[in-house]
Amino acid sequence: MKARIYIKALAMMLLLSCGQTNEKKNKLLDKEKPVTKTFEQREKERLKKRAEIEKQDKIDSLKLDKVLFDALKVATPEINQKKLEKKYNVRFDNEYNVQVEISIDNYFTKNNPHLIIRRLSPGNVYIDIYSKDGNKFKKVVSHKEWTMTYMNDTIRDINGDGLKDFVVNWYGATGCCLKGFSDIYLLRKDKKEFSKGFEFINPTFSPQEKTIRGVEYGHPGQTEIYKYKWNGETVDTLEYVYYDTDKEGKKTGKIIISKKRAYSKNKKDIQKLNSIPDEYKKIEGFDWFTGNVP
Repeated sequence: MKARIYIKALAMMLLLSCGQTNEKKNKLLDKEKPVTKTFEQREKERLKKRAEIEKQDKIDSLKLDKVLFDALKVATPEINQKKLEKKYNVRFDNEYNVQVEISIDNYFTKNNPHLIIRRLSPGNVYIDIYSKDGNKFKKVVSHKEWTMTYMNDTIRDINGDGLKDFVVNWYGATGCCLKGFSDIYLLRKDKKEFSKGFEFINPTFSPQEKTIRGVEYGHPGQTEIYKYKWNGETVDTLEYVYYDTDKEGKKTGKIIISKKRAYSKNKKDIQKLNSIPDEYKKIEGFDWFTGNVP
């Protein structure tokens, strides 16, 4: 009798023990399960991260502003000099360097020197151009370019008016296709100040004709060519060139010359040719237009 009671008690203890063990296992499994965040929680975290990034960007911007201010302090005492070259580095919180380049020269005209200050940080390239205004410098161009896309900058006559202009060349970091860009700042007739910036994709400049020809963004053999003409500080569209296609999208062998883009619904003033005009065959990216990419 006592043996039976003992066995029943032992069985009950084992049963309770198993239950507790399973309960513990279930709790552990519940803890291991990923917690699904609500939209509100995700949005709150996203906004918090964005605020932190913006805060850091603001701090960096203020630091870079001071670097520019200090560079002007270096250049201003030399305002009457025709030439000046200085380079130095500024260290930010023992994290990274900003390279500073200060130069004065007759970059654009023979009689009006300009000051160019470049700040090269790990993230961006900053270029500021100043003209002389009495005993101080006046900012006439300010350009910021992502370090990953920046290629170079040049000084040359772009619009054929006999004055040298400022050109920043860069290449797009994202996208599938040909994407070389040029940002243009035209020197004005006072030979001191500049126009607003103009941006062109894959351009070929012809100052003698006062024109810009270039290949638009798109896949090889499926894009179009543009032709613009300078009109003072504006740009007029002369025409677009693209392949004629049938209803199924297949090329017919004809070339379309039009005032409107290829995807425009307005197809008036269209001219069909058997071949591409020679003036376009020497532009940069022409092989991309034809689709005969090496």
